[in-house]
Amino acid sequence: MVSLADRVAQCVIDRYLKLPKRGKPTAKGTDSVKEEWTVLAGFVIEDTGTNELECVSLGTGLKCQHRQQLSRFGDSVHDSHAEVIARRALLVYLLDQLCNKESIFTKTTLPRQLDTKYKLHLYTSQCPCGDAAIGPLHATLDTDHLPQAKRRRTEHSDSVIANRIVRGHQGFDSLGTLRLKPGRADSIPTMSMSCSDKIARWNALGVQGSLLALLILPIYISSIVVGDLFDHSSIDRALNQRVSSALDSKHMPDGYKANECAVLPTSVEFERSQLVLRARNVDIVTADASIYWQKGLQASVALVNGVKQGSKHAKGQCQKEKLRPSICKLSLFGQFIAIAQELMPELLKTTWTYKTIKQRSTKYQQAKALWLDSDQFKDWVQCPPEYEAFDRTGNV
Repeated sequence: MVSLADRVAQCVIDRYLKLPKRGKPTAKGTDSVKEEWTVLAGFVIEDTGTNELECVSLGTGLKCQHRQQLSRFGDSVHDSHAEVIARRALLVYLLDQLCNKESIFTKTTLPRQLDTKYKLHLYTSQCPCGDAAIGPLHATLDTDHLPQAKRRRTEHSDSVIANRIVRGHQGFDSLGTLRLKPGRADSIPTMSMSCSDKIARWNALGVQGSLLALLILPIYISSIVVGDLFDHSSIDRALNQRVSSALDSKHMPDGYKANECAVLPTSVEFERSQLVLRARNVDIVTADASIYWQKGLQASVALVNGVKQGSKHAKGQCQKEKLRPSICKLSLFGQFIAIAQELMPELLKTTWTYKTIKQRSTKYQQAKALWLDSDQFKDWVQCPPEYEAFDRTGNV
């Protein structure tokens, strides 16, 4: 009998294989061919009544932008790691579901609630970067020959961040520590927290985030299914134990909790994973592009440097609506407003910004404050307010 974990993994991989080639890893070069590798992640809805599984969103990717590359208009994706891309695509799916007659939500009043017959599972083809991966990486990497940090000219705030938070491939004896992307010490530090840290956040505050928390109750993942570099104790510590310790004595608002997701291995292989390609004895290189897809999209969308592949991003200007990724903050804000105008028009004012609307999610902000007040997450690097000060049209 096929395990639930293998079924979840296969469900996401099957959906990925049906998508077009644009943005997917491929062979690069002519004389010396190198095969691109990436990470695949996806969210799967399980109907516990019928035991049916359906992949509702997925993403691939390994890249993220440093501060000098960020847009103040919310029109690009700052973090293109697979788990984060898949979750942003999930937000689009959840917003779409609010408008469907046959929906995964039960309540007709706000905030809506996920029908109890459904469970949400997260699959990732490789152990999430950050604290969850420390054990497996330490066992596989030559830590004596890891790249060392280069001397770079950085803004003062960037150097403060770099000194306060551990980089992904450093400090292997620092367990339970918040970590910044990317892991390599010789790369420019970013303000993006590791995927381990972000999934831990979802275990505390839900996958829906503050914006959607105005419309739906918190949604938690029932399990995380991991392919390569699986280590149960490391993943459980990073995603579950840190959260339960942080919130142990806290009185969270109604609907919020320290979620404990099942940590499950899978033997199903993803053809473009690093370990699978290495087993073939081929030269490999990280893929530059990411893709995302959610239920309702006819085809996947490819991203490079946080924008649609092939589009030109004029610095200092907001991208036109048709050129923006539908999973960027500005596009999600627009989709949210269109729905909120129908469901709760009293909430909206034309002058309110993305940040202002998020602050209106009172219970979410209360839960977030309690979570950030913990020793485990007090040093979380939050997005600077100037990057969320845009209005619904992208004006800042």
